[in-house]
Amino acid sequence: MRGVSLYLLLGHLLIAGVGSTCVPVQCLRCNATGETQADPCSRCSNSSAQCIDVPSDVPSNCTKDFQVSVNTTGSKVNEGDDITLTCVHNLPDLNLTFGWIYDKEEIQKGRNKSELRLEKVLTDRGGPYICFVNSSCGYYESSPHDVTVENQTLLILVICGVSALVLVLVLGLAMKFKLKRDNAKLKERMRQKAREGQNNAPAPFTPRES
Repeated sequence: MRGVSLYLLLGHLLIAGVGSTCVPVQCLRCNATGETQADPCSRCSNSSAQCIDVPSDVPSNCTKDFQVSVNTTGSKVNEGDDITLTCVHNLPDLNLTFGWIYDKEEIQKGRNKSELRLEKVLTDRGGPYICFVNSSCGYYESSPHDVTVENQTLLILVICGVSALVLVLVLGLAMKFKLKRDNAKLKERMRQKAREGQNNAPAPFTPRES
């Protein structure tokens, strides 16, 4: 019986919560400057209240224009670098919950972080990133922020090719210089042997005069 009573009480509270909506004053255009007489929110008659009971279809002229955007350390990064995305907003600090969407799917669920740090990003992690903020004032999303990851494979191949070509040229010049020096030494030894052979040859025979 006690369990049934508790169930009925929770159900009553749930129905009461669904039937009434209380929007915090910070979310509405109460005492806003620069508004025409047709603009003021009719729900702000009691500005001293912490929140205002309104139906779910709050008039557009009553809701403040909150903005959510993504700031980043750099939209273009090289493959293997780190990048940090920051969710920036002008919402009042009322039960804020942060989240991130990539490729139409929510990532890092449950972390509730206003920053998204991507470490050693690869080319397949490039694309649009969206941050969203869920608060007492409603749900707001940023515009997609494109992250471009530069592929360094082609650059590495070019660098390796140029390095290999330079190495081959250096080795070729070194071998050419060595052969030239060896040929010079060989010629010098041959000339030296020819001179030694001339010095060791017997003196020419000359007949004596009678």
